[in-house]
Amino acid sequence: MLDKKDAQWWILEAQRHPEAATDLIRLLADRLASLDRQNEDLRGELITIRRKVRGESGGAEVEGLRERVRELEAAIHDNRGTRRMLVYAPGRIEANLAVGALPAEGLGRELAADVALLMSDATARLFAFCNDSRVYSVKLADLPAPESEAARFDQPRGVTTILNQTSFDHNRYVTLLSAGGCAYSVLAGTLNRAAARNEPLIRNLLPDDPIVAAAPSNNDDLCAISRRGRWLRFPEKTLAGTGSLVMELPKGDRLVALFAPDGDSDMMFLTSDGKVFIREASALPARKTPGRSAGMIFRDHEVLGAATLGTLHVLTRRGRLLTIQPSQIGHRARTDEGLPLPGLLADDAPITYWAG
Repeated sequence: MLDKKDAQWWILEAQRHPEAATDLIRLLADRLASLDRQNEDLRGELITIRRKVRGESGGAEVEGLRERVRELEAAIHDNRGTRRMLVYAPGRIEANLAVGALPAEGLGRELAADVALLMSDATARLFAFCNDSRVYSVKLADLPAPESEAARFDQPRGVTTILNQTSFDHNRYVTLLSAGGCAYSVLAGTLNRAAARNEPLIRNLLPDDPIVAAAPSNNDDLCAISRRGRWLRFPEKTLAGTGSLVMELPKGDRLVALFAPDGDSDMMFLTSDGKVFIREASALPARKTPGRSAGMIFRDHEVLGAATLGTLHVLTRRGRLLTIQPSQIGHRARTDEGLPLPGLLADDAPITYWAG
């Protein structure tokens, strides 16, 4: 599966960053296992279809599967320099480039507050979730790759969140969040069908309450965090079929994160003033249902986002990418003072992030 050149590249990376060697090995193993599993599944589908057509010359479905198998085989054997950084916003792509191609000074321009970040492989297929709850299947390689300025991205329209389709290898659900703070739980198995038929995932979406975010989930707990530090953890299965209000919030506050925590793993929080905080999962016990806030985990910081503890990629207002490994996050992040983001310049600030 790996030739000597591939193995040598990973060995050199581990030597250059010994503090992150364990994370690099875990990343490589998870990626190869995921790609290999997808490859075998698609080969099985291809064999089934070949039997159905009884020796006929294929068709669009067979050729589509063949193409996907070729893409996955290429991804399995190419593990160097394929990690890409996609920066997008409604109606535009700010950047789509290999992580190693990003200059030290960043993108060289100021970014607006509405951008989002995705880290993925160059051969990835993605789900683009739109504000009317429709979902589309797109290839990362087919998206614009602008250089000096953003490129328009009108098809599909109203994109709010882009996720790698492999995110659902171990997650059977997707949770959609609306602007008004309502959450909807949808089976991930419906995504491909909805994408093929151009159908909305939520047929009873409230008027004037568009979808603003999507996250993979597994029908376990969901954790919600507000801008002002309010939190709530609750079972996903308690969400009503017609959607449920996640958390009642006072005027001026809003949800900034809704994610599925990884069991009892620690949680990390990124604040708008450029600090990282770590809190034990036991500090945020699950309540029975969504609705009322369970308290405030922060009072003196505005929260930009939250996720299960792992590799954190932070994009700054000046277009610089900061990558923080769990091994770089020491005890200071567990205090009330927090850990200042390593590498953040004094005249810069975090604007969005990607965990994983």
